Amino acid sequence: MITLVNYQDTPEDRARVAAYPLHDATFTATLQQALAIALTDDRRLPIMILNETEMVGFLVLITGADVQEVGADPATAVLIRSLSVAETARGKGVATQALTQLPAFVRQVLPTATTLTLAVDHGDFPAQKLYTKVGYVDTGQRRFGPYGKQYILMQVV
Repeated sequence: MITLVNYQDTPEDRARVAAYPLHDATFTATLQQALAIALTDDRRLPIMILNETEMVGFLVLITGADVQEVGADPATAVLIRSLSVAETARGKGVATQALTQLPAFVRQVLPTATTLTLAVDHGDFPAQKLYTKVGYVDTGQRRFGPYGKQYILMQVV
């Protein structure tokens, strides 16, 4: 069963990160990169995606002024960054399950949030398909990231 859990920086959580198989970080940050920033910024909430006790995915929820980078409202939007699924867990519905659970999770931990927003690279077709499948819609906004054009998608929480 897939669950979303706040990363707590305990020895157990650090061991999960160390064992997390992500060798191809194309289109995303590594966990170490994302955590280095998130652990020093209280507006960034690192989330582990667990299958029982094994970490099979990861993402960061961002609030505040940083959501403006995708044209979102800092008072009500949550930006999703650094989403990845462990290479050993891909193709098993982990991302679909996690993203389906995410609105309820966000309502619980960030009750003022009304939207989830993310940027997806123009060449990341599997991610685009996934986000559409779980209810994200294209806002029509565009930005440029490390791999070129990005589409800004949004979902109501």
